[in-house]
Amino acid sequence: MQASAQQLSLKQFGQGEGLGNLAVTALAQDGAGYLWVGTENGLFRFNGADFRRYGAPDGLADTDVTALFAGRAAGTWVGTYENFYRLDGGRLSVVLYQGKPIAVWPGQVGAEGPDKDVLLVTEGRLLAIARHGGDTSVRNYFTPAQIRAQPELAKIASIHVDADGSLRMGCMQSLCTVSHGRVVVDGRDAGLPADKWTSIARDAAGTLWIRSATRVFALPAGAGRFEERTPDEIRKHSLRTELQVDADGKVMTNADSGLVRWHEGGWESFGNDQDLHAGGGVTAILQDHEHGIWLGTLGRGLVHWLGYGNLENWTASQGLPDDVVISVQRDRHGTLHVGTRSGHASQAPGERRFTADAGPAAFAGHQWVAMDIDTQDRLWAGTYSGLLLRRDRAARTTLIAHQPLISHVLADRGRIWMATANGLRVLPDTAPAGAQPQAAPIPAVAGRHPQNPVTFGCADRHGDLWFASVADILHFNGHEWEVLPFGAALHGRDIVAFACTRDGTLLASTYEGLWQLHPRGVPRATRIDAPVLRDRAIHSLAEDSRGWIWVGLDVGFAVWNRNRWRLLNQTHGLAWNDSNGYTSYEDRDGSMWLITSNGLSHVLHPERLFDAAARKPVIEAAIRGGRPLAAGAAALPWTADQLVFHLANLQYEDRQGFHYRFRMLGVDDQWNETVQPEVRYAALPGGDYRFQLVAVDNETGEQSAPAELAFSITPPWWRSGLFYGLCVVATLGAFYGFHRVRLRALTRRETRLAALVQERTHELELSREEMRIRALKDGLTGCWNRSATMEIVEREIEKCLRSGESFALVLLDLDYFKRVNDTHGHLAGDAVLVETARRLKSAVRPYDAVGRYGGEEFIIVLPGLTLPADSGRIDALRGIVRAEPVDIGTGKTLAVTASFGVVGFTPGTRRDPLELVDRADQALYRSKNEGRDRISYAD
Repeated sequence: MQASAQQLSLKQFGQGEGLGNLAVTALAQDGAGYLWVGTENGLFRFNGADFRRYGAPDGLADTDVTALFAGRAAGTWVGTYENFYRLDGGRLSVVLYQGKPIAVWPGQVGAEGPDKDVLLVTEGRLLAIARHGGDTSVRNYFTPAQIRAQPELAKIASIHVDADGSLRMGCMQSLCTVSHGRVVVDGRDAGLPADKWTSIARDAAGTLWIRSATRVFALPAGAGRFEERTPDEIRKHSLRTELQVDADGKVMTNADSGLVRWHEGGWESFGNDQDLHAGGGVTAILQDHEHGIWLGTLGRGLVHWLGYGNLENWTASQGLPDDVVISVQRDRHGTLHVGTRSGHASQAPGERRFTADAGPAAFAGHQWVAMDIDTQDRLWAGTYSGLLLRRDRAARTTLIAHQPLISHVLADRGRIWMATANGLRVLPDTAPAGAQPQAAPIPAVAGRHPQNPVTFGCADRHGDLWFASVADILHFNGHEWEVLPFGAALHGRDIVAFACTRDGTLLASTYEGLWQLHPRGVPRATRIDAPVLRDRAIHSLAEDSRGWIWVGLDVGFAVWNRNRWRLLNQTHGLAWNDSNGYTSYEDRDGSMWLITSNGLSHVLHPERLFDAAARKPVIEAAIRGGRPLAAGAAALPWTADQLVFHLANLQYEDRQGFHYRFRMLGVDDQWNETVQPEVRYAALPGGDYRFQLVAVDNETGEQSAPAELAFSITPPWWRSGLFYGLCVVATLGAFYGFHRVRLRALTRRETRLAALVQERTHELELSREEMRIRALKDGLTGCWNRSATMEIVEREIEKCLRSGESFALVLLDLDYFKRVNDTHGHLAGDAVLVETARRLKSAVRPYDAVGRYGGEEFIIVLPGLTLPADSGRIDALRGIVRAEPVDIGTGKTLAVTASFGVVGFTPGTRRDPLELVDRADQALYRSKNEGRDRISYAD
């Protein structure tokens, strides 16, 4: 028995969601798509949003449901300990056999027979139940003569129907097969011990599975004997046994701990460690029409396994050092490497858990932000703290070099390229420990500082290297470098994320959106727009081998197959909605690893993302005057009652991303939109009507096929056609001309007013945006001003209180700055402030904040830092301030240093931002009192 490595993405439904009883006993899905949930106190129908309870008012006299059966042709049937019910038109009616109730006990007791009859096991016998319009006929499936010839048929415990129409039944401690009128009994001679076999299934490979309360056996296709495959997790005697074959042919059954699944010749177990809390056990397993998996539990309600069969998730519970994942890389020997906020972990081929790196303590806890594999299959990694690490095949990790901050590592033809906060660096992959990387020979370009930070890099299919640096693209063709300025094409915005594509263009994102960059000739950029990207922060970009684009967002992942967009988030089974680091990585088999700030997700079959279930809007009911409207009914008499339509969308994943569009043909041809599951119309006049309903995807705009309800209303006599005809003839001539003239005048006036309003609104919006930016930025340094910075501190405090993370606040003051102004003038002082601000902004991450607190004081907010573990980041800031003298003009330079005061915020810290700044200020003055040019940490 092997515990599953993955962390399950489960959605629980209980009393808070409308499921009144948490002891689930049976599950089924009908032909329309509704889910039916049997419990120990009532029957519930689920439409994806609401549960509706069926009880005595609906014909269900006894509410302890034991079995459910729903066939596409046979309809929906409900069993209890005392009765068997047929569901028709929303009401349940009792089915009798020879004038007596039919008792149904738990188990696999129902199936749809070859002739579309319902086969039901009750009190040891098999009944065949047929529908004839509103009537039902019941007969014994086996004749008395057949039972005398084969006594095992008198004690049937379970029923399964194969695809060829053969019946498989647990019968009197054996397995009975009925095919073409012939009965075969398999027992000890076939390797099957005597037991009460209560569940039967056949998988995609043709293996027949059979289960009792404590044992599982299987008969592979073509084999003559059964094999025991009882999992270790089945030790208790189970009242309700389940066998379910999923869409990939894997067999699932309930076990003591929750659930087990047969995979690649062994059992995987799913229980508390995988976040499956089944209470008294799993009592029912259902695979819905879209291959989703639902679990009924005893005491914990209904559970939906999100993303089943396509998404797997890993967190710290599966061996990762931290839930915050940053990078993924597989080496040539098949080992998967994962970089996290707290270091490195690996998973060898065939393993089901990750193993955290047991390397030198000096490397522990560093954030492995980027990884790549060199020609010798060695792993190279860069960290936010500036460490360049090399890990060989013997799992030995060596510190090769130390840079201010490394955001990307690229191994290419014997060289290791590093994107750092001070530009692009390179060294050979044979470099020893302590090597000094060289600056890449980037040609000087007017207006570009040679130490501008470099953030992302990639190699195209021709082997050319491309790197993003602020708003420029650095290109290396293997022989020489060139700088491609894209600032104008990107409207002055910096590049936030970057990727190469197979067609020779590049992908880049800015805070304004996604762009396709054309690097050949004059640099130009084309905006890529889609609803799924609007108002979303883009964290990273990647193109896979299919040519699909994967966009890491703050709300999940957007995938573009060059034809359609698809949003992937927690409602589909993703580990977390906030993408992180290098958010996507394509594995050798074409599967995709998606990186989030709360775990790692693995998309096993990316192509299935675009095979998502079509939205299925239904008109559940149309009520007028307390009475339902039936489709195809005779014309309704006119009344003054309003008409209410109850709506539902029978889709069980991605329910947050849709709305309804509806119209009433005969009243208004225009479509209206709502997110509410109810539409009301006031009293309708006589006429023919068609109410149409579609469900629309919020992210892509795709809409479902329409659902429709047609009906007619007879008009009252004073609204008959003759009456209206006379009225029209009497008034049309008098009012027609006046109406047309007046309508034209009003239309022209409204058009002019609308244009004026739109023009003025646009002008006001432009003015307001310009004023907002000016109000938030410091005019000299371009940093956030004091009020904006304090808002950022307050926002970061709230974020940390929600997430449990921490951050660092740095207050720094330029040493002896007054001497600069007094000796060299205020222009020199301004130059020092501007250069210091530039250095600080180049040394921080894109989501860090640098503000001018006042005069020569700066304040920096560093999310995610934990003190003192991440103090190296503060040392790097001090180092970059004092790294080089500042050019103050006229050929003069000044050495600049600063005193630092640092305070860390954790969820246990008081949430007062002013107190936090005051603590940093006290630490700053301690630095000044102790000699300046140093860092002090708040107590």
